[in-house]
Amino acid sequence: MICSIPTFGQSLKITPNGFVDLHDSSKKYVILDFPSISKEELFKETIKYINANYDRPEEITNLLPEEQIVITYFDLIKVNAGFLGGGSIDLQYYYKYDIQFKDGKIRFEPKFDYLKYWRSETIISLIGDKPFANGATGLFNRKGKATNDKMIQAVEDKTNEFIRSLKEKINSLNDRNWS
Repeated sequence: MICSIPTFGQSLKITPNGFVDLHDSSKKYVILDFPSISKEELFKETIKYINANYDRPEEITNLLPEEQIVITYFDLIKVNAGFLGGGSIDLQYYYKYDIQFKDGKIRFEPKFDYLKYWRSETIISLIGDKPFANGATGLFNRKGKATNDKMIQAVEDKTNEFIRSLKEKINSLNDRNWS
């Protein structure tokens, strides 16, 4: 069985209270360490990463130069429906990523906004009243129980992929030789 929990160190999971650090649930963020890289360089490289990975970065980001970047956007995710016919459903995952900088560190705090069925007005918030089979209104019910593990996993995977790929981009600063 393949484990879907990221193994790169800094990971988040989503709970009825929002995202928390996989290893310390008292934290709603993760810290990415980049010893000896200035906050100015970390900020600049994160801007480059966002510019390379989003179509209209100027429309989805708010900047406090060299201090903070806030991304407000949505990504498409596929969730295996797991029904008799198999297949998957397309969802829009709306989120906010708050990225802050210090010398040698990036603080990444995501906020789940909602999921929306592609080409539909059906919204899935963090907490809802109905279970998934009855028309999901939340990833978790009011008692904190998950309504659809596959949706939760898709949201976690998408968020953790951003962290992993940003970390890889910044760690690649040593490979600046373009020859």
